[in-house]
Amino acid sequence: MIKAPLPANEEARLEALRQYQILETGPEDSFDNLTSLAAQVCQTPIALLSFVGASHIWYKSRVGSVLAIMPRDGSFCSWAILEPEMLVVTDALKEKRFNWHPQVSGSSGIRFYAGAPLITIDGYALGTLYVADLQPRALTPQQTQMLRSLADAVVYHLELRRRCLITQSHEEIAEQLRLKETLLDRVEQRSNELARSNSELKQQVNEYVQLIESLAVSEQRYSMAVRSANDGIWDWDLKNNKVYLCPRWKEMLGYADDEIGHGPEEILERIHPEDREVFKADLEAVLCGWILQFENEHRMLHRSGDYHWMLSRGLVARDAEGVAYRMVGSLTDVTDRKEAERQLLHNAFHDSLTGLANRVLFMDRLKRSLSRTRHRPEYLFAALFLDLDRFKVINDSLGHHVGDQLLVGIARRLETNLRPGDMVARLGGDEFAIILDHITSIADATHAAERLQQDLLQPFSIGGREIFASASIGIAVSHPSYEQAEDFLRDADTAMYHAKNRGRGCLELFDNDMHARAVGLLQLETDLRRALSRDEFRIHYQPIVSLDSRHIMGFESLVRWQHPQQGLISPGRFVQIAEDTGLIIQLDQWVLRESCRQVQVWQEEFPSNPPLTISVNLSGKQFAQPDLTERIGQILAETGLTPSSLKLEITESSLIENPEAAAATLKQLKDRGIRISLDDFGTGYSSLSYLHRFPIDTIKIDRSFVMRLNVSKNSEIVRAIITLASNLGMEVIAEGVETEEQIARLTGMNCSYVQGYMFSKPLPSEDVKELLTATWPKVRRLQIAVA
Repeated sequence: MIKAPLPANEEARLEALRQYQILETGPEDSFDNLTSLAAQVCQTPIALLSFVGASHIWYKSRVGSVLAIMPRDGSFCSWAILEPEMLVVTDALKEKRFNWHPQVSGSSGIRFYAGAPLITIDGYALGTLYVADLQPRALTPQQTQMLRSLADAVVYHLELRRRCLITQSHEEIAEQLRLKETLLDRVEQRSNELARSNSELKQQVNEYVQLIESLAVSEQRYSMAVRSANDGIWDWDLKNNKVYLCPRWKEMLGYADDEIGHGPEEILERIHPEDREVFKADLEAVLCGWILQFENEHRMLHRSGDYHWMLSRGLVARDAEGVAYRMVGSLTDVTDRKEAERQLLHNAFHDSLTGLANRVLFMDRLKRSLSRTRHRPEYLFAALFLDLDRFKVINDSLGHHVGDQLLVGIARRLETNLRPGDMVARLGGDEFAIILDHITSIADATHAAERLQQDLLQPFSIGGREIFASASIGIAVSHPSYEQAEDFLRDADTAMYHAKNRGRGCLELFDNDMHARAVGLLQLETDLRRALSRDEFRIHYQPIVSLDSRHIMGFESLVRWQHPQQGLISPGRFVQIAEDTGLIIQLDQWVLRESCRQVQVWQEEFPSNPPLTISVNLSGKQFAQPDLTERIGQILAETGLTPSSLKLEITESSLIENPEAAAATLKQLKDRGIRISLDDFGTGYSSLSYLHRFPIDTIKIDRSFVMRLNVSKNSEIVRAIITLASNLGMEVIAEGVETEEQIARLTGMNCSYVQGYMFSKPLPSEDVKELLTATWPKVRRLQIAVA
């Protein structure tokens, strides 16, 4: 036998049972409607309302079962009261906790169980409202939600009954006696005042009674006024216990004037069972004089079988002795308002496009799950953070309407992959998040993520078009150390970004190293924002050498970051951050200005024909600036460098973003005499098309081709590039040259220029000057051995 652990608040829970006067009591008909409704909604043959005592379980209401009492140990209910939402067992024979139990192991044993704990407003689980079946099965999300709501209705019923039980302790009675003596002392002092006001009060009461009687006599005129107000009027004669219901009152519920009688039960029996006790309690309060005006919202049964939300208001008429003898009120249909309120509440916690939970509702559920983890270390759950791959491309190419339809389709697929108790939400844009509840291991989370990815790979049919989608998924698994839901979701988000960096359709499980790297990147970004103002950037220059003369013909400027704590940082670590933050534009301008200034100095110190050139890389964001040509012209004017000495290196991705705008910008630059180099040629998708579409002067062959020149196929590709460029009147620079063999092969292919560690690594300006000083006077070729 596997026993359920006792709740942490067991003693207080049993005391709550006694306070509700429900401990070990017999069945009550007042609960039967809720139990029957649970069986109907969930379509199960069995439904029971149970309460869990110290050693056994007893039943207050049941459908399809003859149980009255049973031991607590090992029962379904003893486990269900430990759950904050619901215990669902799809097949009890497969659960070690239950397959030994006589209720399960028999030939007609229970196979399916779904129990919602009856949790009071103070957080005590008194028992369960549960449904069961002799066959394995599951509940739909709608059935799950309704069973939870019915359990809340049971608790509401118990709470209302407790409120209506008036108990007074001996101390309270004694206190009332003392107050009474004090009041008696004050009565004498105020008797004269009461005598003067008594006649005025009687006059007011008489006028009020006369008004009510005149309204009853003038029924036709009264009815017309009521109809114009669109309310139904009721008039209750308390002495004779008869109720007059105007035709409009009956019409609002779908009845003719002669189809409803005059007893108070005509009202009470049509009120929804969940609302009836509160209605009666509020009615009693106004009749006893505890409150002055009756007002209650409740559901009433329409002839159609539907329930309509109604607002009842009423006033009580009293005789001279203060005894209530009449009550008059109105009935207003507020269904539309209640539906609007329900819709507003739904919208506050759900995404308007997909209908999924939104970030607010998701974070609330995440907080509750983390709280459960801290109190129950064995409880394990996971959060998945999904980000669609290349969703912006779909939006930009097919339109936002198609993008929205795709998001809805993805939402529906995610829902179909969830178990009861799991949750999916749309956090915004193309980001989704999922809570996988009650997992047994980390492998459960990764397997679930893999299933989601496989399901999303199936095409979506939208407007007669097949659209393929994939998602990068980050996974975070619960741990008692988590304090904040925001930290937990952040870690899943961090894992997702690591997955996205690996490529499309990947998943990653969060670990602490990821967080450390994320914090490091954030600090690096913070430092980067101050680096320009603190003059922390440095430029290193790598020589570009003519293969024909072995002379240095120019340099490529390469930026470095002299970090005050981390030392010299290569661009691979900070350029992408600068791109993401927009700092790349300021950085590019600084590099361009400093490079132009420096090469102009070298041209004066080391004159040649043609003069030394400088190649400067332009980022995609800088290239897209509308005033790029003017900015470069201003820098050339400031530094005194001739335009033909400047080569701007752009990448294929800069051209792909907006080819028409790129062509216009390149033409403006060429018109000023500035030369254009296409960097990393051959690594893109459509490099050859750029050679005739754009005014390019130089092609730079990427180092990945140069490194594999010893491979026959790769060597022929490089030869074809050089031949094509030569035929088009373009120069070729081979990057990453490091060996004599590469030099020999490139020379045989008639390559124009090379750069790489074979000749020199990138050098600071001081070292470049020494290099030029050593080689320039004798117009000496640069020795291959220079490192």
